[in-house]
Amino acid sequence: MAVTAETVAIDRAEPTPQARPRRVRPERRLATLLLLPSIGFLILMTIFPTIYSFWMSLQQYNLSRPDLAHFVGFRNYGQLLADDLFWKAARVTFVFSASVLILQFAIGFFIANLFDREGRGMNVLRTLFIIPVFASPVALGLTWRYMYQPGYGLINHLLESVGLPRINWLASPQWALPAVIAVDVWQWTPFVALILLAGMQSISPEITEAAELDGLTRFQYLWRIVLPLLTPIIVVVGLIRLIDALKTFDMIYVITRGGPGTTTYNLPLHAYSLGFASFLMGPSAATAWIVVLIVNVCATIFLFILAREKS
Repeated sequence: MAVTAETVAIDRAEPTPQARPRRVRPERRLATLLLLPSIGFLILMTIFPTIYSFWMSLQQYNLSRPDLAHFVGFRNYGQLLADDLFWKAARVTFVFSASVLILQFAIGFFIANLFDREGRGMNVLRTLFIIPVFASPVALGLTWRYMYQPGYGLINHLLESVGLPRINWLASPQWALPAVIAVDVWQWTPFVALILLAGMQSISPEITEAAELDGLTRFQYLWRIVLPLLTPIIVVVGLIRLIDALKTFDMIYVITRGGPGTTTYNLPLHAYSLGFASFLMGPSAATAWIVVLIVNVCATIFLFILAREKS
C-alpha cells in the first residue's frame, strides 16, 4: 500500500483536545493536596482564633466560671467605652505610638543621611547598627530595666558622672513613659534608618548630579528631592511601625508592668489585665478588637495616602 502525504499527516496528528483535561486534573488534585496543610494551618492558627475571639467579645465569660457564660451582644464594648481606665489606656497607647513614630523617623532619617556615603568600614557600621532589631523584647526589657535602676543602674551612673542628679526612672510618673519610649526608639530606629538608607541609595545618580549642578545644599537636596521621592517608602514603613507600636505589650510589661499607676498602662496591657488578672474574657476580647479596629483605621488612612502619592 502506498504511503501518501495525507496518511503521514494523519499519523502525526496531535491528540485530540479532549485528552488534555484528563492530564490537568491529576495536577490540580496534586496542587490542592499540597496546599491543604497551609490552608489548614491558616484556618487553625488565624481564621478560627479571629472568629472565636470576636464571638468571645460578645459573651459574658468569666474564666473561673465558664459554666455561667452567656451571650450579651455589644454590652462589653459599651462598658469599655464608659470605663475611665480604658480611656487612660487609650491615651497612653496613642501618646506612646505617636512619640516613637516621630522620634524613629526623625532620628532614622538623620542616621540614614550619615550612612549615605562611601567610606572604609561603612558596611561594618551598618551591620552593627542593625543588631538591636534582632534582640528579644523580653531580654531587651530586662536589660533596660536593670539599666534604669536608681541605685546601681548604668544610666544613673552616667548622669552622676557628669554632675546630674539620679532619677528613679521607672517609679516616677513623669519619667516612666519617656523611659519606655526611649527603649522602643533605641530598638527600632535602626530598622527605619536602614529602610530609608536603601531608598536614598536607590535614587538615580542623574538626579543627584543635577542637584549638584544646580548648586543645591545638602539640606535643600534632602528637603526638595529626597523626601518627596521617599514618601511612598515613609508611608509603608510608618504603617508597619505604627501597627507594631499600637500593639506593644511584652517590652512594656517586662519594664514597668503598666506602672507606676497607669503611667505606661496601654490597651494591650488592659486586655491582658482584664483577661488573666480579672478573668473577664469578654471585655478582654472586646479590648483586643478595639485595638484591631484602630489598626485597621490607621492602615486605611496610610494606604489612602500611599495611593494618592502614586497617582
